[in-house]
Amino acid sequence: MLAPVLAQFADSTDHSSLMSSKHGKALLVNDKLGPVKRVVDLPPELWTAVFLQTDGRTILRCCAVCHRFNDIIEGSVELQYRIELTVDGMIDGPPSSLSIGERLTRLRALRRSWATLQWTSKITVPMPGPCHAYELVGGVFCKIHHSARHRYSSRHLTAAWLPSALDTEGQMLVRDDVGLPTRDFAVDPSQDLIIYFRGNDIDALPALVAPDARSAALRVPVLLPVTNAFMQIVDDIVGMLYFIEPERPHITLWNWKTGKVVVNQSTFHIPPNTWDFSFISNRAFFVTTVQTYGTIDIFTFDVHSSAPSFAPNNTYRFITQPKSNVIHVASLHLPPTLPHIRVINLSTHTGPFLARPPSGRPFVAANEERIHVFSVQYVNPNPDAVRRQMRFCVFLKNSTLEKYIKKHHSRTGTGAGGEGLNGPLVVPWEAWGRENTRFMVHHWNQFEWLRYVHGHRVVLPAPRNGRATMYVLDFNVHDTVRQNQYYRVDDGDTTDASKADAISVGAPPTPTPSRDLWNSIATNGELHRMPTVGHSEEEGLDNTGEDDDGPVVFASDPLQIRSFIRQRFAMHQQRLRQRNTGSKRASLVTEPSVEEYPLFFSAPFETALPYRELQHEQEVEYSGIMVDEERIVGLEYPAFLNGDMKDIHVFTM
Repeated sequence: MLAPVLAQFADSTDHSSLMSSKHGKALLVNDKLGPVKRVVDLPPELWTAVFLQTDGRTILRCCAVCHRFNDIIEGSVELQYRIELTVDGMIDGPPSSLSIGERLTRLRALRRSWATLQWTSKITVPMPGPCHAYELVGGVFCKIHHSARHRYSSRHLTAAWLPSALDTEGQMLVRDDVGLPTRDFAVDPSQDLIIYFRGNDIDALPALVAPDARSAALRVPVLLPVTNAFMQIVDDIVGMLYFIEPERPHITLWNWKTGKVVVNQSTFHIPPNTWDFSFISNRAFFVTTVQTYGTIDIFTFDVHSSAPSFAPNNTYRFITQPKSNVIHVASLHLPPTLPHIRVINLSTHTGPFLARPPSGRPFVAANEERIHVFSVQYVNPNPDAVRRQMRFCVFLKNSTLEKYIKKHHSRTGTGAGGEGLNGPLVVPWEAWGRENTRFMVHHWNQFEWLRYVHGHRVVLPAPRNGRATMYVLDFNVHDTVRQNQYYRVDDGDTTDASKADAISVGAPPTPTPSRDLWNSIATNGELHRMPTVGHSEEEGLDNTGEDDDGPVVFASDPLQIRSFIRQRFAMHQQRLRQRNTGSKRASLVTEPSVEEYPLFFSAPFETALPYRELQHEQEVEYSGIMVDEERIVGLEYPAFLNGDMKDIHVFTM
């Protein structure tokens, strides 16, 4: 992987040339250093330049090649920053006054804050008035509602650039009248883009405000009333899922820069029983359906062959009628249910997409590293059933969906027997579900507010023992020293994160040994149960009342026993600190969970997507919690209809 990059540098350098030794082997000659017998002996600055042309995962692998590579990478701030971005699923932001070293320090501080749920400040941001539609994208919270001048239409826009650890002030923008009645809107601050949806009984007309747009409006004809609509922006594409009477779903995609319709009902026949829709990238999306057991159907589309466009008048005359530019890539099936069980809800939610990092942000979450959250509701139509319905949250990485797109692309063409292989991949649950998902029984509060997902992190409010509790689920789990050290018990631990010989980003974490192993061995005074500091349950106790400080490790060395005692004391001190702050230690969950509900499913099934769970007891109970990479936003008051949002609480990390 490094060979092409190294050859490019060897060809382009002004101070090096190739010559032949007396043994006929090629040597790299440097004007300052003379002949270099081994490639590995190239100057450190040249190797640094070579490594910077690769990605973070390649740099991590190079750490394990030899001590020289490891020393070069350890001594380079630029390479360390590149690695840490990869570990945290981030991408670098635009140039700013922050140096690379300052960005690296900020990135590590942010990781520690999320690992301990210790924020730097809590700031109250005034946000008076009701909320008819809202967004949290790129650190900007926007809401729209009616005003005194326009009591029967939502025209009043409030936008707040929320404070952060680097900017504790923030700023506010208020527009009493945006110029048109608005049912919904979508924003992308990185593109200075805001799109308003003004739907009525005649047409659906998202009007947009952006400096790069050729058209002031994106049009699509709707002959029946629009009952509901949801919009998303991904780079140059705007997508809208909308329902018209009698509750028939439609999906329309536009290229907002050209104003052209890319996908609509004439080129894309939406699957039966479609329930929800979300983007995978700016050239791929999926829909969820409630047919059979529930499915996730993946599609890609081509923007160069547009859907029918419309004349710029009220007749909406068709100009072109091209063939479909949408490809059905795969259909992923959820776990099989009993024949009489019905899926009545399969909604999905993920964090917002940004075309690029906004100005002033040192780094942002990479679009590819996001998690999708599905809410699945099963119903037993039998009125005499012991349990009539169940609801689950299902977590799925975006990379899994992208993997099936790549599989389909590699599969297209002709098979060995001459048959075409252009149809969708039909993937039963048994072939994909266990390793790629995590099912959890839905015990959280009803999702009254969206934007509780960002990147690989999910924040959920839930009551626990009568107390308001915030749950943070982090699905960016790697078996790396760089990441694990932030979850250690002793905050003073100085494990050298640069010694990355065994680091493998993307590799599954080491499974936690089963408790049965410990229970099956009789201790005789020579074997002692040792804790590991990266895994624990709340207060060190599970629901059986037994101590559970981590995986089982046995030791007979007295020095290890004394170390064990010191660790236990440090853990006790840490628990006291956490008890004072309300934060709980992270639980690393790597073992599969078993869902066994014979009244709903035909057989038990397992899900094993690893994650970390953190808890924090809140001072107040929030009706909704939102999140992005550097803050948590708490909304205390339900503000829909004629309510008053009053203010929002911003916890900066």
